[in-house]
Amino acid sequence: MSSSLPITLHSDTLRASILPQGATLVDLRFSDQTRNMVIGFADPQDHINVPICAGSLVGPVANRVRDGHVTLSGKTYQMPLNEGPNTLHSGPDGLHTQMWQLHSQTSAALTLSCQLRDGTNGLPGTRQISAIYSLMGNTLSLTITATTDHPTPMNIAAHPYWNLDGQPDVGGHHITVHAADYLPTDIQGLPTGDLKPLSGTAFDFKTACPVPLSPDLDVNFCLARAPRPTPQPAAILVGSDGTRLDIATTAPGLQVYAGSGLPELPVTMAGSPPLKPYSGIALEPQHWPDAPHHTHFPQITLHPGETYTQTTHYTLTPP
Repeated sequence: MSSSLPITLHSDTLRASILPQGATLVDLRFSDQTRNMVIGFADPQDHINVPICAGSLVGPVANRVRDGHVTLSGKTYQMPLNEGPNTLHSGPDGLHTQMWQLHSQTSAALTLSCQLRDGTNGLPGTRQISAIYSLMGNTLSLTITATTDHPTPMNIAAHPYWNLDGQPDVGGHHITVHAADYLPTDIQGLPTGDLKPLSGTAFDFKTACPVPLSPDLDVNFCLARAPRPTPQPAAILVGSDGTRLDIATTAPGLQVYAGSGLPELPVTMAGSPPLKPYSGIALEPQHWPDAPHHTHFPQITLHPGETYTQTTHYTLTPP
């Protein structure tokens, strides 16, 4: 069973709406407020028409993969190229474009699932993927799981764009990231393979800093060298009005993207500011990008009999 309309969840303090297309978080607000704290469109079709992955789950291999190919057991698999000579978020038919099936729903939780057939996105294995969204008090939790019948790369990321204060851009937000190292990138936005300390760089967010409105802020912060068994603090984002977001995740990386490439389009928003560059900041729990080409990164190959799991808690505090 699936629907082309968002499904709304409630807790005592939060309301969230999830669109089955892409398992997309299209709306998240305090129950007593009209302001949406994530970028969302009033017309669900715009989440398909405007290809920015706003709120969707991206994968099965999130972020960029050099030349769009991965090698498993000596065999090379080619993914569609959709960012010059490389692949971003598994190409044009990634998880963000799939119609997920609704498996269960209560007033505060829902479970969605998606099956990727062998060869989808150019990758091997019939892959069964599920996403559980749940609300409890001030926290939205998301647990993503996946299994496969053939070794395959798996690195799924949630891709909401946050704007906590309703201002035209996120320049008034302050950000903290609990990471000491990051992955430098080349001109194509791909990791060079180096692992460098954040200290002394423009992205040293170990203490709260204003969000830099810079195209250079599209960086993977290294939270850990491997997935953690339970969610650990990853980042804090605070809007100019004091609204606060705390992110805790099991993922070993966090992509922070200031939204420089967001288009300025006359689309009707669902309680969030007009769409334009820097109108939202993406904070994406993930494995480190392009891991198949860097053996010293945490690897992302999922084998039959294993279960990929990522859990993230988003806790919101009003001013």
